[in-house]
Amino acid sequence: MLYSIRTLEIEKEEVKQLNTKLKFANIKLQEYALTIEEVATSRERTRVAQELHDSLGHSLMALAMHLEFAKKICTTKPQKVEEVLAQSEKIAKSSINDLRKAVTVLNSEVEVINFNEAIKKLIDNFYLFSNIQITFTKNEEIEALSPIIKTSLYKTIQESITNSLKHGNATEINIKTKKINQDLELTVTDNGIGCNNIVKSNGLNGIENRITALGGSTYYFSHNGLGFGLKISIPI
Repeated sequence: MLYSIRTLEIEKEEVKQLNTKLKFANIKLQEYALTIEEVATSRERTRVAQELHDSLGHSLMALAMHLEFAKKICTTKPQKVEEVLAQSEKIAKSSINDLRKAVTVLNSEVEVINFNEAIKKLIDNFYLFSNIQITFTKNEEIEALSPIIKTSLYKTIQESITNSLKHGNATEINIKTKKINQDLELTVTDNGIGCNNIVKSNGLNGIENRITALGGSTYYFSHNGLGFGLKISIPI
């Protein structure tokens, strides 16, 4: 009987210890769940911030350039001002549309379906500037690629144009794509001021993150007075 009582006491103590451990494990599980939620929220915020930076950053920069241009020619070329303001209105409306798209990125990222047409619209934002030449040759092979690859290429070109005009003061931008064996290569170069020390901004980091996620690689090259260049390679 004494043995049975002792056994029951030991078992009760073991159950008590197990309950304590279980309670501690539940607390840890709750903390882990909260951490996961915080990480997911942080990633979503980063994704939305990147979308805003990519789309609105480019459009607003183009809009600012048009308005500055209109201000300079308002007295010398009043007829031209009307055309510039009309294009500015078009860009502003496009920016509003981009903002709506950025909001929907909370649910899903907007994908580029017709790549060549999307790039043409991107370049057309600057058709009024005679001192800016952006060269892009259509590559119909790209249209057969998956939307995620085309979207990544589009965002890379978008960010490159923005950086070339905003930071590099470039007047010429060349965009080339070609297929080499099982890889697709995109090269974007400009004749801007260049730099000896490349400091990666949110935009450049965003490019790298997208290309790396596709199993690709990113390479930047630049030098003072010799412009800036970007080359990416994606397996297809």
